[in-house]
Amino acid sequence: MGTTQVGLTDVRHGRPPSRSRLLAPLRYLQIRHPEKERYDFLIPVIATLAAWALYMVVTPRIALFGDAGLLKFTRDILIMGVPFMVGALASVAMGSPGNHMDRRPVGAELWLDGESLTLRQFVCYLLGYLSFVSIVVLAAAVGAELMKKAVFSWTAGYPVIRFYIMAAGSLLLCGMLSVLSVTVLWSLYFLTDIVNRKSS
Repeated sequence: MGTTQVGLTDVRHGRPPSRSRLLAPLRYLQIRHPEKERYDFLIPVIATLAAWALYMVVTPRIALFGDAGLLKFTRDILIMGVPFMVGALASVAMGSPGNHMDRRPVGAELWLDGESLTLRQFVCYLLGYLSFVSIVVLAAAVGAELMKKAVFSWTAGYPVIRFYIMAAGSLLLCGMLSVLSVTVLWSLYFLTDIVNRKSS
Protein backbone atom coordinates (compact mmCIF):
# COMPACT_ATOMS: atom_id res chain seq x y z
CA MET A 1 0.00 0.00 0.00
CA GLY A 2 1.59 3.24 -1.16
CA THR A 3 1.74 6.49 0.71
CA THR A 4 1.04 9.98 -0.59
CA GLN A 5 3.13 12.98 0.32
CA VAL A 6 1.03 15.74 1.83
CA GLY A 7 2.26 19.30 1.45
CA LEU A 8 1.17 22.69 2.71
CA THR A 9 -0.87 23.29 -0.44
CA ASP A 10 -3.00 20.23 0.40
CA VAL A 11 -4.17 21.70 3.71
CA ARG A 12 -7.68 23.11 3.67
CA HIS A 13 -9.70 24.72 6.45
CA GLY A 14 -12.82 26.81 6.06
CA ARG A 15 -13.07 28.98 2.96
CA PRO A 16 -10.74 28.50 -0.04
CA PRO A 17 -7.25 29.87 0.64
CA SER A 18 -6.46 33.43 -0.34
CA ARG A 19 -4.27 34.05 -3.36
CA SER A 20 -1.45 35.26 -1.18
CA ARG A 21 -0.85 33.25 1.97
CA LEU A 22 1.55 35.93 3.20
CA LEU A 23 -1.39 38.34 3.50
CA ALA A 24 -3.51 35.90 5.53
CA PRO A 25 -3.25 38.05 8.72
CA LEU A 26 -5.27 40.74 6.93
CA ARG A 27 -8.32 38.45 7.15
CA TYR A 28 -8.66 39.89 10.65
CA LEU A 29 -10.18 42.97 8.99
CA GLN A 30 -13.02 40.79 7.62
CA ILE A 31 -14.15 39.70 11.09
CA ARG A 32 -17.48 41.28 12.04
CA HIS A 33 -18.30 42.60 15.53
CA PRO A 34 -20.46 45.57 16.63
CA GLU A 35 -17.48 47.51 18.02
CA LYS A 36 -14.65 46.25 15.86
CA GLU A 37 -14.92 48.57 12.83
CA ARG A 38 -14.61 51.54 15.16
CA TYR A 39 -11.17 50.35 16.28
CA ASP A 40 -10.08 49.06 12.87
CA PHE A 41 -10.88 52.17 10.84
CA LEU A 42 -12.65 55.12 12.48
CA ILE A 43 -10.40 55.78 15.49
CA PRO A 44 -7.13 55.16 13.55
CA VAL A 45 -8.21 57.65 10.85
CA ILE A 46 -9.08 60.30 13.45
CA ALA A 47 -5.82 59.66 15.33
CA THR A 48 -3.83 59.81 12.08
CA LEU A 49 -5.23 63.17 11.03
CA ALA A 50 -4.85 64.63 14.52
CA ALA A 51 -1.25 63.44 14.90
CA TRP A 52 -0.29 64.60 11.40
CA ALA A 53 -1.88 68.02 11.89
CA LEU A 54 -0.01 68.39 15.18
CA TYR A 55 3.26 67.37 13.53
CA MET A 56 2.80 69.89 10.72
CA VAL A 57 1.98 72.88 12.96
CA VAL A 58 4.41 72.31 15.83
CA THR A 59 7.56 74.46 15.68
CA PRO A 60 10.30 73.33 15.81
CA ARG A 61 9.08 70.23 14.02
CA ILE A 62 9.60 66.84 15.66
CA ALA A 63 12.63 65.08 14.15
CA LEU A 64 11.96 61.98 12.06
CA PHE A 65 15.56 60.94 11.43
CA GLY A 66 18.67 60.70 13.57
CA ASP A 67 19.40 59.34 17.04
CA ALA A 68 16.63 61.47 18.56
CA GLY A 69 14.21 60.91 15.67
CA LEU A 70 10.82 59.25 15.78
CA LEU A 71 11.87 56.55 13.31
CA LYS A 72 14.69 55.35 15.57
CA PHE A 73 12.40 55.12 18.60
CA THR A 74 9.82 53.27 16.51
CA ARG A 75 12.42 50.85 15.21
CA ASP A 76 13.91 50.17 18.65
CA ILE A 77 10.50 49.45 20.20
CA LEU A 78 9.37 47.14 17.39
CA ILE A 79 12.64 45.19 17.33
CA MET A 80 11.71 44.08 20.85
CA GLY A 81 7.94 43.95 20.31
CA VAL A 82 7.66 41.87 17.13
CA PRO A 83 9.29 38.69 18.56
CA PHE A 84 7.09 38.98 21.66
CA MET A 85 3.89 39.22 19.59
CA VAL A 86 4.88 36.34 17.31
CA GLY A 87 5.70 34.25 20.40
CA ALA A 88 2.32 35.10 21.95
CA LEU A 89 0.59 34.09 18.72
CA ALA A 90 2.44 30.76 18.67
CA SER A 91 1.52 30.12 22.31
CA VAL A 92 -2.20 30.74 21.77
CA ALA A 93 -2.30 28.82 18.48
CA MET A 94 -0.66 25.76 20.07
CA GLY A 95 -3.28 25.48 22.82
CA SER A 96 -2.17 27.75 25.64
CA PRO A 97 -3.35 29.04 28.07
CA GLY A 98 -6.23 26.52 28.42
CA ASN A 99 -9.53 25.11 27.20
CA HIS A 100 -11.49 28.20 28.28
CA MET A 101 -10.15 29.90 25.14
CA ASP A 102 -12.14 27.48 22.97
CA ARG A 103 -15.54 28.88 23.98
CA ARG A 104 -17.56 31.61 22.29
CA PRO A 105 -17.17 35.12 23.76
CA VAL A 106 -19.76 36.38 26.23
CA GLY A 107 -21.93 39.05 24.61
CA ALA A 108 -21.74 39.94 20.93
CA GLU A 109 -20.23 37.15 18.85
CA LEU A 110 -17.39 37.47 16.35
CA TRP A 111 -18.17 36.36 12.80
CA LEU A 112 -15.96 35.41 9.85
CA ASP A 113 -17.25 33.84 6.63
CA GLY A 114 -20.62 33.22 8.26
CA GLU A 115 -19.15 31.28 11.18
CA SER A 116 -18.96 32.31 14.83
CA LEU A 117 -15.38 32.39 16.09
CA THR A 118 -14.11 31.08 19.40
CA LEU A 119 -11.97 33.26 21.63
CA ARG A 120 -8.86 31.34 20.56
CA GLN A 121 -9.60 31.82 16.87
CA PHE A 122 -10.17 35.55 17.27
CA VAL A 123 -7.08 36.05 19.44
CA CYS A 124 -5.00 34.22 16.81
CA TYR A 125 -6.33 36.52 14.10
CA LEU A 126 -5.81 39.56 16.34
CA LEU A 127 -2.22 38.70 17.25
CA GLY A 128 -1.48 37.70 13.67
CA TYR A 129 -2.74 41.06 12.40
CA LEU A 130 -0.84 42.91 15.11
CA SER A 131 2.37 41.07 14.23
CA PHE A 132 1.81 41.78 10.52
CA VAL A 133 1.26 45.51 11.11
CA SER A 134 4.31 45.66 13.38
CA ILE A 135 6.53 44.04 10.75
CA VAL A 136 5.23 46.44 8.07
CA VAL A 137 5.88 49.47 10.30
CA LEU A 138 9.35 48.16 11.17
CA ALA A 139 10.17 47.60 7.50
CA ALA A 140 8.90 51.08 6.62
CA ALA A 141 10.99 52.68 9.37
CA VAL A 142 14.14 50.88 8.24
CA GLY A 143 13.40 51.65 4.57
CA ALA A 144 12.89 55.34 5.29
CA GLU A 145 16.24 55.53 7.07
CA LEU A 146 17.99 53.77 4.19
CA MET A 147 16.37 55.97 1.53
CA LYS A 148 16.88 59.28 3.34
CA LYS A 149 20.21 60.25 1.73
CA ALA A 150 19.06 59.24 -1.74
CA VAL A 151 15.80 61.21 -1.51
CA PHE A 152 17.58 64.27 -0.11
CA SER A 153 20.11 64.03 -2.95
CA TRP A 154 17.41 63.72 -5.63
CA THR A 155 15.50 66.71 -4.27
CA ALA A 156 18.51 68.93 -3.49
CA GLY A 157 17.39 71.56 -5.99
CA TYR A 158 13.66 71.09 -5.47
CA PRO A 159 12.70 72.17 -1.93
CA VAL A 160 8.96 72.14 -2.70
CA ILE A 161 9.10 68.52 -3.88
CA ARG A 162 11.13 67.59 -0.81
CA PHE A 163 8.52 69.25 1.43
CA TYR A 164 5.68 67.28 -0.14
CA ILE A 165 7.63 64.03 0.10
CA MET A 166 8.32 64.66 3.78
CA ALA A 167 4.68 65.63 4.37
CA ALA A 168 3.43 62.47 2.65
CA GLY A 169 5.96 60.33 4.51
CA SER A 170 5.01 61.81 7.87
CA LEU A 171 1.31 61.24 7.10
CA LEU A 172 2.05 57.61 6.24
CA LEU A 173 4.06 57.18 9.44
CA CYS A 174 1.28 58.73 11.54
CA GLY A 175 -1.20 56.39 9.88
CA MET A 176 0.82 53.25 10.54
CA LEU A 177 1.59 54.22 14.14
CA SER A 178 -2.07 55.05 14.75
CA VAL A 179 -3.23 51.68 13.43
CA LEU A 180 -0.58 49.93 15.50
CA SER A 181 -1.34 51.86 18.70
CA VAL A 182 -5.13 51.50 18.48
CA THR A 183 -4.84 47.78 17.69
CA VAL A 184 -2.53 47.25 20.68
CA LEU A 185 -5.01 49.03 22.98
CA TRP A 186 -7.94 47.08 21.48
CA SER A 187 -6.09 43.80 22.00
CA LEU A 188 -5.28 44.73 25.60
CA TYR A 189 -8.96 45.46 26.24
CA PHE A 190 -10.01 42.19 24.63
CA LEU A 191 -7.41 40.07 26.43
CA THR A 192 -7.99 41.62 29.86
CA ASP A 193 -11.77 42.00 29.78
CA ILE A 194 -13.54 39.91 27.13
CA VAL A 195 -11.39 36.77 27.47
CA ASN A 196 -11.85 36.69 31.26
CA ARG A 197 -15.54 37.65 31.26
CA LYS A 198 -17.63 34.94 32.93
CA SER A 199 -20.79 33.65 31.31
CA SER A 200 -23.97 34.24 33.29
